Amino acid sequence: MLLKDCRFVLTQDAKRKILENVDILIQKNTIREIGKGLRVEKNEKVLDCSSKIVLPGLINAHTHLGMGLLRGVSDDKELHEWLADVVGREGKLTEQELYEGSLAGCKESLRFGTTTVADMYYPLAPTAEAVIDSGIRSWLFISYFNAISPDLDSDKIREFLLSEEHQAHRRITMGLAPHSPYGCTEELIKGIISYSKKKALPKMIHLAETRKEQYDIKREKGKLPGTYLYDMGFLNGSTLLVHSVWLTKEELRMIAKAGAHVVHCPVSNMKLCSGGVMPLKEMQKAGITVALGTDSVASNNNLDLFEEMKVAALLHKQHYWDPTIADAQTVLDMATLNGAKALGMEGKLGILAAGTLADVITLDIPLHLTPLEKARVVSHLVYSANGNDICDVIVDGKLVLREKEFC
Repeated sequence: MLLKDCRFVLTQDAKRKILENVDILIQKNTIREIGKGLRVEKNEKVLDCSSKIVLPGLINAHTHLGMGLLRGVSDDKELHEWLADVVGREGKLTEQELYEGSLAGCKESLRFGTTTVADMYYPLAPTAEAVIDSGIRSWLFISYFNAISPDLDSDKIREFLLSEEHQAHRRITMGLAPHSPYGCTEELIKGIISYSKKKALPKMIHLAETRKEQYDIKREKGKLPGTYLYDMGFLNGSTLLVHSVWLTKEELRMIAKAGAHVVHCPVSNMKLCSGGVMPLKEMQKAGITVALGTDSVASNNNLDLFEEMKVAALLHKQHYWDPTIADAQTVLDMATLNGAKALGMEGKLGILAAGTLADVITLDIPLHLTPLEKARVVSHLVYSANGNDICDVIVDGKLVLREKEFC
């Protein structure tokens, strides 16, 4: 496949180079070359990108695809009231409905330029099936909650990890996800730590989303939530900490020391009234990698990472009284490079260069992205673009969306 005469290419390399009027040659699932005058065989696809912006596929580092049918069912509630309502509704969904919701979420993600999702859900099978059918790349984190916890070493999980279906779809990576410090017993979390080490699986957890959680864990465990997880050995380089709003500087030092990553979900946090703002400036100073996530359509209401980027930028500028915080390039990095790093795919995803995986998106250049010049491209993507501007989506070298239509 050849992306011909790309108007602008955001490589997201170490120098954040933006190339003009170049071609991108894709062979199998890899970018073979970026340059001018590249050619392919006659039967290969050629996409005219002379009036398009090309960049790495976006990475949604936290969502719950199985909640796809619950959009708008429980709005305008604080977290714990919302959670009780949504969990009750989820329990009534059939596996077919979970599949339909997951498939809708996969397609919405792709349509908006997200090529990788880190999903947290249980049961696993409906979402895995939807991921396979849609063509998206995914990290599937099996969710554990005291009331609905699958056996860590269950036959179902073992069978999926070893199945021909899983092995045949290199777009799927497995992980484990205790819901939260308040939603899982210490025994369960320790079991997940042990099992993840045994199987070399990444971990994800909701952490410090509200002040109530901070207070309750400190009262019950004698420790703040981040310290509680650190002392258990939960934090390491393959751990994703979702939300992370109510954390102290000491907890941030522990997270940084362990090499764990944070996933920022600003729209969901604001909608569920977390009551605080994730300490981005302090995380940056500590050297913590911060990725970006939408959370579910039940708490965000869409899966548009372009919207998430803009909200993230504006939220922190306002919070810190500083327009330089969360500048456009920083936020774009969160949705690409940082997501890749958090998932252990640094240098493979979130970047366009020879030898990287061919997850690529293109945007057309409508009126709201003009006037367009090299110096304004990143700004336009973060502050002006939205998911509906996406034209083409390539995942693992395969075209899944062409000129806004699914292939």
